[in-house]
Amino acid sequence: MFSRIQPHLLALGLGFVALGSAACKPPVYPACKKDKHCNVDLDEKCVDKQCQNCKTDADCATKGPNGTPWKCAEFRCQDPALAGTGGGDGVGAPCQQTIECTNGLVCKAGACGACSEDFDCQPGTCDIGSGRCNAVGGDTAGGCQTDDQCAMDEICNMGKCEFSGAMGGGTNPCPDVPKIYFGFDNPNPEPADQEKLKALAECLKSNQAQLILEAHADSRGTEEYNIMLTDKRGVTVKEYLQNLGIDPSRMTVVSKGDLEATGTDDGSMKEDRRVDFIYQ
Repeated sequence: MFSRIQPHLLALGLGFVALGSAACKPPVYPACKKDKHCNVDLDEKCVDKQCQNCKTDADCATKGPNGTPWKCAEFRCQDPALAGTGGGDGVGAPCQQTIECTNGLVCKAGACGACSEDFDCQPGTCDIGSGRCNAVGGDTAGGCQTDDQCAMDEICNMGKCEFSGAMGGGTNPCPDVPKIYFGFDNPNPEPADQEKLKALAECLKSNQAQLILEAHADSRGTEEYNIMLTDKRGVTVKEYLQNLGIDPSRMTVVSKGDLEATGTDDGSMKEDRRVDFIYQ
């Protein structure tokens, strides 16, 4: 009798093992249940089932340019001048509907904040990395006000999202610094290129050229991660130049992720990890 029912018990036991293995699979990034499901290299934590890169201001103590302190707002490290209620980028501003928010933010619980899913941005989509809404097809019925409301490879020009590759065309007043490079998985410029940024800032002070900071990554990593990484690279360069006296309104960051990556090995991938300077 035992030998006749034993195979059934064995099959049942294997079924439980299979179910248990399926139940233990981690959620799909950037969703999470624990901190270990998030990206360690970005110092992310699991907050409200979403991977974010800070819980308190202490987590942002060295996240600013050259290790300067930033503040934690909407679970993201941000420039103190922009973070917090009524900050320059609109985080925490009171609202009744999303149309009242700026910079791709959405209205939640009476305040403008980061999106966490595509539903928040209908009919657009949510860029989980930046917490900002992208417009549908690069445009909306009401047009755009900021680059954050456009797709990752687009820029807001005169109220309309346009492919950033079609921008530029202006005279380059600083040809000695066409681009700068970054180390693997690093949002900060290479040390030698930080010196180049100082030279670029001095050159920009002699003119009023408008500048697009077009940030790129190599092909390693997920699309979402690379978008987030290139956004950090572009913002870091913008703030570095701002700290050197360049008006931030002259600079626009376009985060392209690995959209234009062509490298196939360590040597050629280095060329993909860059910020290009495009003049309008």
